[in-house]
Amino acid sequence: MINYKQFHYFWAVAKAGSIVRASKQLHLTPQTISGQIAILEASLGVSLFRKVGRGIELTETGELALTYAEDIFQTGNALEETLRAGSKERSRLFRVEDLCKSS
Repeated sequence: MINYKQFHYFWAVAKAGSIVRASKQLHLTPQTISGQIAILEASLGVSLFRKVGRGIELTETGELALTYAEDIFQTGNALEETLRAGSKERSRLFRVEDLCKSS
């Protein structure tokens, strides 16, 4: 089973564009985040980032994983908002997919 804490770190780095920026946002050391992402990559058997110069960028697999991360954490936020509001019904998520992306 995927470790969602590690997946959250991956998502934060992907959104922030760097491990250092994500570590500041998450109040963790860059070493902690990079170590946890390395463990995630090893457990999945894929590379999510590649080094480019002094920075990193998403691999093709990382870009795919990011789409899932966006869905997962958007759903988690909706759940949290629903529960905090005391609602007994699930909110409906309306999403428009970009079907024009070239492969």
